[in-house]
Amino acid sequence: MLISKSVFKSLNIKNYRLFFFGQIISVIGSWLQMTAMPWLIYSMTKSSILLGTVAFLSQIFILIISPFAGTFADNYNRKKLLFVTQGLLMLEAGVLTILTMTGTIQIWHIFVLSTFLGLVNAFDMTIRQSFIIDLVPKENLMNAIGLNSLIFNTGRVIGPAIAGIVIAKYGESFCFLFNTVSYIAIIIALAHIIPIKHTIEANNAKFKDKLIEASNFVKRDKIILSMLIILAVNGVVTVFPLVLMPVFVKDIYGMTANGLGLFMSAVGVGALLATITVAGKQNTDNISKWVFYSSLSLGGAIMLFSLITNIYSACLFLAVIGYCMVVSMSLTNTYIQINAPSQHRGTVIGFFIMAFLGFTPIGSILGGYMANELGAKTASAIGAFIAVIISLYFKNKLINGFKSK
Repeated sequence: MLISKSVFKSLNIKNYRLFFFGQIISVIGSWLQMTAMPWLIYSMTKSSILLGTVAFLSQIFILIISPFAGTFADNYNRKKLLFVTQGLLMLEAGVLTILTMTGTIQIWHIFVLSTFLGLVNAFDMTIRQSFIIDLVPKENLMNAIGLNSLIFNTGRVIGPAIAGIVIAKYGESFCFLFNTVSYIAIIIALAHIIPIKHTIEANNAKFKDKLIEASNFVKRDKIILSMLIILAVNGVVTVFPLVLMPVFVKDIYGMTANGLGLFMSAVGVGALLATITVAGKQNTDNISKWVFYSSLSLGGAIMLFSLITNIYSACLFLAVIGYCMVVSMSLTNTYIQINAPSQHRGTVIGFFIMAFLGFTPIGSILGGYMANELGAKTASAIGAFIAVIISLYFKNKLINGFKSK
């Protein structure tokens, strides 16, 4: 077999199996919406600045709220919280569907809905990551996290490819409709899941004190701190080619919506291979070393993508970008979930979500303005250079720090 059975071992656990298949359907729907939204904005406005602005609004709350959401997840029933967040996300997609199908959509509608989406996602993403420990025993945790990335990146491959076809034939509204309906799958799955942990650990510390305790833990662990800083910086500078993808597709490569699906799916293919790599990893040896080299390679791949104009080469480098992004993210997540104290796990995961996605909106709006002034290729190249420099800066802490532990 090309893929070891051990890659999918967490699927033997009923709770995780329900979560896995429910999430796959929902995440494919989310990727249809994420692909159609920038295409709709750019078709309406022809503005790279507005592309960055909408991405900023949909993600800025992750930067502000994620650690608080993590502390929230540590103190309340995560399953019930997910019912609420998934229902609200379904509502947002439904409103977007109605507005686009009726032809009444305006840019201010998109601003409002993107802001609402970002606020709900700030809670939902952190709670979902914290929920994994409630689905599998600790010895399955790295495999489950890898498979969780597989869920996301299966959607990243399939969603944009479907979206490109749907947009070309039926318009963006049908992508939003599919996303609305897809939430039913995860809601049904959640209804049948019985979490491993049924009670919340007693902890009489105040909300503020719990947040401070978790912050101090992160500061003391130099490997976790280094990983989070790299994720945060990369969240700003490596997002440039992704948020500017409609510009690359339309203006540089002269392609249609099918081209957008092709390029986004290329990123997804690399990401999918990365999830198989992580899920199949049998031990936690050298995790920080893997994080360093994947981050360094990410910057190099973006630099090469920004310098070429050949479609086939572009797809290859986009696949490498997807691979390196997911390896770095997944292994950082794994290291944190294994090493964070149980009473602070949700909060520390909140810091991870904040670093991984919270700084992306800054990169989105910065990339939009830089592309407007310098062009998408130059903006992406500058971001790639910064990514390489930050990786090299933390090389000794990640490689030698792991050995000393």
